[in-house]
This record gives sequence, structure tokens and C-alpha cells, in this order.
Amino acid sequence: MPVPDFLRAIRARFGHGLVLMPAVSVVVRDDTGRVLVMRRADTGDWSLPSGICEPGEPPARTVARELWEEAGLRVVPERVLGVFHTDTIGYPNGDEACYVTTLFAARVVDGVLEARDGEALELRFVSLDVLPRMRVLDWLPAPLDELLDQRDASFAFDARWLDELR
Repeated sequence: MPVPDFLRAIRARFGHGLVLMPAVSVVVRDDTGRVLVMRRADTGDWSLPSGICEPGEPPARTVARELWEEAGLRVVPERVLGVFHTDTIGYPNGDEACYVTTLFAARVVDGVLEARDGEALELRFVSLDVLPRMRVLDWLPAPLDELLDQRDASFAFDARWLDELR
């Protein structure tokens, strides 16, 4: 899996320790409403297409770039579904990261679905009611079908956080 140069520089300086990074995930649906999922090459887990934002890159541009690189699809982000924070993720090489992720809905404008850059072992469209087990679903601020039906973006907030500010 390609590691961006800026992240390679961070890892060279700080090693495998925990790094917080901005990221995107994207819900791409086909004409029948099925959702694009990918089986990740680094972990073998199923996921929504996703990726980290590079320095100076707006999240919506990251969506377009990642879908092109990973899946051969040109997409247009249409709206933000939510913003969430992941748990710490440990990777096989020892790296640890957590992400502040903006979840977008996007539509395909053209392209041919194919695993292109080695990040995806498999890509497929699946119905919402048979989504494979994905960690990302645990981190979402609401169930995916609810996020798709909402008009405004969702985010997690726990009122107990206010008590910590005393």
C-alpha cells in the first residue's frame, strides 16, 4: 500500500507511535442503492472506501482522488453525512493511528470499477441490509441508513464532556 511522502517523513521521525490524522470515508451507491465496499489489502477487513487527507488537500478532493486511485471511479462528493473519530488502529507493520473522518456521500460520474492501486483486494456493491462487518460502522454517529436519510450532517456529542470542563 502506498504511503504518502508526508506520512513517511512523520514515521521516520516519530516511529510507529500513535498519530492523529484527518481522513475521509465515502458512501458511493449504484443505481439500485447498493453501497460500494472494499476489502482492504493491509488488514483484509471490509471497509467503505477511505483515505487520509494530504497536506493542503481539502477533504472533498481527497474523496475524488481516493476513489480514482483505489477503484477507478470518478466521483463527485454531494454532501457530508457525518464527522467521527475512530479508535486507535494498529497496523501489521506496527504503526498506530486514529482518524478524524469526514463521511461523504458521492455519486459516480464515470469510470470502470476495478482495484487499481493495491489498497483494495476486492470491490463490490452490496445492499445496505447485507453490509459486511466493518469497523467504520461502529464509529459512525448513527446507523448508515439513518445518515443517508438525514438532511444534515451528524456528529457524536456526549453532554458528559461538559462536566470535564469544570
